[in-house]
Amino acid sequence: MNRTAPIILALACTIALTSCEREINLDLKNTFPKLVVEGNILLGLDTLIQQQEIKLSRSADYTGPDMPQPVTNATVRVTEGSNTYEFVHVGNGLYTSDFIALPNKEYKLVIDYDGDRYEAVETMRNGPVIDSLAVVFQEGAFGDAGGDFVALNTVDPSDQVNYYMWRLLINNAFLMNATPGNRYRSIQKDEFFNGQPLINYVPSDEFPVLPGDLVEMQQYSISEQMYNYYYAIFNLTAASSVTGDVPPGRVLGNVVNKTDSEKSALGYFGACSISIKTKQL
Repeated sequence: MNRTAPIILALACTIALTSCEREINLDLKNTFPKLVVEGNILLGLDTLIQQQEIKLSRSADYTGPDMPQPVTNATVRVTEGSNTYEFVHVGNGLYTSDFIALPNKEYKLVIDYDGDRYEAVETMRNGPVIDSLAVVFQEGAFGDAGGDFVALNTVDPSDQVNYYMWRLLINNAFLMNATPGNRYRSIQKDEFFNGQPLINYVPSDEFPVLPGDLVEMQQYSISEQMYNYYYAIFNLTAASSVTGDVPPGRVLGNVVNKTDSEKSALGYFGACSISIKTKQL
């Protein structure tokens, strides 16, 4: 058998690949800082929520040494019908206003900052409450040890399309990684369980709990647009050992610059009902 040809072919491929290597310089251009908006108008379904919060900051350059800076000198208000709620800066870019949200109402955010006006609109979504919390054991997989995890029980309404986002706090610390698995668990639409109960559903299977822990589960009923936004965020920030890191990109929210369309804002303004359940283990 002639073994010379395969050896020569392998050497040729190696030389060809080596000769193609060259240094590539990426020109990562800096951009003007953008306004970043974070906040939801919340309607408490089983917990009275009277203080609404909006947080503002300025983005930093990708290659610069600076960190995002809080915006402290904006004018912030939210309107609903003939009602106007003024927000007051209380420190570190956080603006608050005291009012109780109502279901099925349209809320409009208006921000005046640095000579520009920014606006966003969301309609309050009503949704179900968390009936109870449970702790379920799950076997480990792919090298994970497994353990006990917080699960929830709720019933999805059959007369509407629902979108959910869940947040888990353990001992008052928010815990949720943007991973490919959580992309499908911590945000959900009800297309596969419309009108059905969710029994012992585990939104986050990365943080096991121990006896003595204080756990809190927050269930948000969100709009389709907000669901799509957070789904894109998880796609952008998630990485896995199989696919590797996701290339950086920009996810557009719903905050629009009405003065200069070229100066877009980042972030999202939402209006969500929320159910909160706590459990001492």
